[in-house]
Amino acid sequence: MSLEAVRRGDWIVGGLSLLLVIALLFLPWFSFTVGIGAISATATSTATGAPDGWLGVLGALAALAVLADLVIDRFSPQTTLPQIGGSRAHTRLVLAGVAALSVALKFLFHIHFGLFGWGFYVSVILSVALVYFAAQTRDESAPRAVEPAPPTAGAESSPSPRR
Repeated sequence: MSLEAVRRGDWIVGGLSLLLVIALLFLPWFSFTVGIGAISATATSTATGAPDGWLGVLGALAALAVLADLVIDRFSPQTTLPQIGGSRAHTRLVLAGVAALSVALKFLFHIHFGLFGWGFYVSVILSVALVYFAAQTRDESAPRAVEPAPPTAGAESSPSPRR
């Protein structure tokens, strides 16, 4: 097990997925202030809390799956896992998309900018960054097509059949 197998893009994707899990589980998504004047109380709720906490849980699980897939792919390459689209990098991109989709759906189901806490904004930024960098690492790991060599000058071509 060597850290040399982990590329810079892998560190970024892994870090973003871990930060997204932390943001969804612990940072305040909704902030409610109740009271009048000097007598008021503020309550907060994370992305995994009500309302529609299942979307926050789904997003956190998808981000954890990105991290787990990355760790298994880099530190245990002989382990075979199911793939989407024929590559591990594409699988991570799909999982990052699922995490971002769950964040987007939770937003769409409860659009009210006055209630969103700062954890919501952090989660949105992390979701977009995770999808972007997962796409970048997928493009970097895609095999490049090899162009055929041009014909050499003076090379004899085979004669065409006569009719």
